[in-house]
Amino acid sequence: MNLRLNEKSLDRVALPAGKAQLIVWDDEVPGFGVVVGRRLSTFIANYRANGAKRRQVIGRRGEIREDGTPWTVMAARQRAKEILGRVAGGLDPSLELRKREGGPTLSDAFDLHVSRMRADRASASSIATITRERDKYLAKWMDRPLETIERSECRALHEQMSNQHGPYLANRVMRHIRAAWNTALREHDLPANPTIAVHWNKERRRQEPIPWANLPAWLQTVNSIEPIVLNGKRIGTRPGIRGDYQVFLLLTGLRRMDAATVRWEHVDLEEGKLHRPNPKGGKGRAFTIPLSSECVRILERRRSDNRVVFAEGDGGWVFPTRALKEKPCALCDALGQKPHAAGAVVHLIEGKQQRRTKGEVKRILPSPHRLRDTYTSALVEVGGISPFVIDVLTNHRPPRGSVTAGYIDLSIEHLAECQERVTQFLLAKLQPPPIEKPKKQIKKRLDRHLRALP
Repeated sequence: MNLRLNEKSLDRVALPAGKAQLIVWDDEVPGFGVVVGRRLSTFIANYRANGAKRRQVIGRRGEIREDGTPWTVMAARQRAKEILGRVAGGLDPSLELRKREGGPTLSDAFDLHVSRMRADRASASSIATITRERDKYLAKWMDRPLETIERSECRALHEQMSNQHGPYLANRVMRHIRAAWNTALREHDLPANPTIAVHWNKERRRQEPIPWANLPAWLQTVNSIEPIVLNGKRIGTRPGIRGDYQVFLLLTGLRRMDAATVRWEHVDLEEGKLHRPNPKGGKGRAFTIPLSSECVRILERRRSDNRVVFAEGDGGWVFPTRALKEKPCALCDALGQKPHAAGAVVHLIEGKQQRRTKGEVKRILPSPHRLRDTYTSALVEVGGISPFVIDVLTNHRPPRGSVTAGYIDLSIEHLAECQERVTQFLLAKLQPPPIEKPKKQIKKRLDRHLRALP
């Protein structure tokens, strides 16, 4: 119902039969209205902010304001103009009001959730991922009280991100909101989690090991990247840091940042062991694996070659590089190391190998995780290696509910034997197949040989 609202016209409004209230909208100021009830009338202002409908209560008709005067149509219309003016300036008055009332915002929920993650000893990379994606994709929502975030907004944001950034990232950002909201729900009286309205994208586990026939070509490419260069001259024919890093990934099955952040204090070359103090899953999932003889040789080569390439020292990193710019690093922070400084020696940052050709960037090697898939496939194909050993060597949790896994304590000697077997299997696959000579050519040589006999 629309009227030219004033005191007289409002007095004449009558509730329809069977209705408890009626909203009357003002003809002069769009969005300004009054909710007429059986006993009371309440002035309101409706507007849209951040793509969602908002309603702010101005005051009850006749109620005394802070300045001692009652709420009238004229006073409420003036307040509505102020509210709608702030909306036109890009603000959200309801949000400001809720913040003044002390309701938790999405930023508060994320802060609480991240602090819980740290208390639970979550991995630095997990914390870095959630904070980075929060700041990048949810910045406009951070100051909003949780109670103002609606289901339709979450669904719309998820659909928008699916179209712009892909289904996997869209799902992950929504999971961040869901986790932060559920953490805040333990501390505050909140409505149901709005992400229940999201239509989740289907996700497929990308398990793509490198075919055995392609491994020799892969190794040839690996040996061609970033050779050791000093004073403009290549030293020998050995692969450089990134090449050794790629082969090390293949022979250990480590996740890319677990391998990139290996420090010399984590390595025992004499015993052939490698410790990872802060892997995926956090410090509570720290593990030690045996190193095969070939992996030990790679690390010994890195120790000697690092002294040549980095005269000032490799900073304790097995696979070092130089930082291009200054930036914080959650992984370094978790390991007690300094943030990255421009030109400083830091750990290898990106394992993906790309090459620019005619202005187009192309990947010349598979993703590092494909090497992990290849390593796991080799563990199975070697034969005779139990699933429990595979879980330990790949740092996977045993199957949920497995009582047997709780009784098993595998010896490092048995793990080392399995590690050596899978390494020898992979090294054999890395060798190019022997070149078979054509049968016709062999027959001709045999005929010549027979004719030459006395």
